[in-house]
Amino acid sequence: MIDLDDWLTINEVDNGPFFAEPIFQRKYAQSAPDFPHHVVAFLRREDGAFVAASYLHFTLHEGVVLVGGGATDGRAFAQVPAAVGDAVRASGGLLLRTLRFGFSKYADRCEAFFGHCGDPRAFEVDMQAGFQPTRVEHLLAYWHRLLPEERREALIDRVAAIGPF
Repeated sequence: MIDLDDWLTINEVDNGPFFAEPIFQRKYAQSAPDFPHHVVAFLRREDGAFVAASYLHFTLHEGVVLVGGGATDGRAFAQVPAAVGDAVRASGGLLLRTLRFGFSKYADRCEAFFGHCGDPRAFEVDMQAGFQPTRVEHLLAYWHRLLPEERREALIDRVAAIGPF
């Protein structure tokens, strides 16, 4: 049985574009954000080297965290044993694991997490992670704190005013 702790590590990195640029370019055909906070999932190859396999960006913004830029590079799985890839998929996948890492890491810095998602596959993972749809199309919220309904609605309005992120 594969112990993913031997093959996978998720960390915040200072120079996100250094690690994420190829993943981001492949998924979005644009450059990765160059402002904090970058979370990268690394898979260990059999030769011991690590390959950046998944990326998410967590932007601290006026008491909330905006989560975006989610991308996983399937090519990374070709560089690890098939059993490792199977174990990653069985655990919910890299995006789910990376979201949970970020939720834990930044929970003390915000009232809520928000995501903007129009992709059905990513939406499914977001729901597994604990996001909930809001009344605003494509805007998701992860309420890790108990907040009064009026505060939640005010945060939704404030984030919706930003537009897609």
